[in-house]
Amino acid sequence: MKKLIVTIAAAMFAFSATAQELPKPSPHSEVEQMVGLTTVSVDYSRPSAKGRTIFGELVKYDEMWRLGANMATKLTLSTPITIGGKEVAAGEYSMQAIPAENGDWTIIINSDAGLQGLSGYKKENDIVRVNAKAMVNSFTESFTIGFDKITATSAVISIKWEKLNIEVPFTVNTGMIAKSNIEAAIKEGKDLDKVYSKAAGYFKDMKDYETALMYVDKSLKIKKAHPAMFTKAGILKAEGNTAEAIKVAKEALKLANKAESKGWANYIEKNIKAWEAE
Repeated sequence: MKKLIVTIAAAMFAFSATAQELPKPSPHSEVEQMVGLTTVSVDYSRPSAKGRTIFGELVKYDEMWRLGANMATKLTLSTPITIGGKEVAAGEYSMQAIPAENGDWTIIINSDAGLQGLSGYKKENDIVRVNAKAMVNSFTESFTIGFDKITATSAVISIKWEKLNIEVPFTVNTGMIAKSNIEAAIKEGKDLDKVYSKAAGYFKDMKDYETALMYVDKSLKIKKAHPAMFTKAGILKAEGNTAEAIKVAKEALKLANKAESKGWANYIEKNIKAWEAE
């Protein structure tokens, strides 16, 4: 009899625990984006319109809004970003907003990432307040935060709900981070030929050809490999020295053939023909 009672009690407890797992009206969501070498993520809840008038009624104008529902919306940065002309250090923050009927919103980044909605919010903990223009947009049923206009050094945080889209632009110092990573890799001292070659490719993309040539020559001094040799050819071509670029590319082709790297050989040969036809 006791065994039966225990079994029934256990079953009732299991049913009770399961019954409590119900869909949330404002489900949790998280969006993450790489911007250059910086990871930016936003952790938030997504209420839905459900036929209601959102801005001006459910979300009051000129009043602080948690920018979502439930817990405060959390912003996490792997490296510093610049927003509203102010640098925000790597770390975790909460985000709030003050909507305005004329479309001139205020977006707030606050140092207290663990707020329960707006409970405990203190203005003195604001890291930055930035003005953002609310633009008319196609209808969005569920509150959505995402990223748009992404480059290697910038992006916008896009906030959409109902018929509005608010864009909050920010920048990242990708160049400084890349240089720091290169310096750390050089200091570590492993596979320096590859480290120098990758550094050369980066500075070529940044159009800093003098620095790019310095690094690729360091790579080739350690090891004459076809990828680094062709990187040097590409740098010379970008500088406008086509004749020298073709000469170096032919050296890269010889190295690729010697290494039996058919893919590289075909790629280099194709570029040589294109440069010679100019």
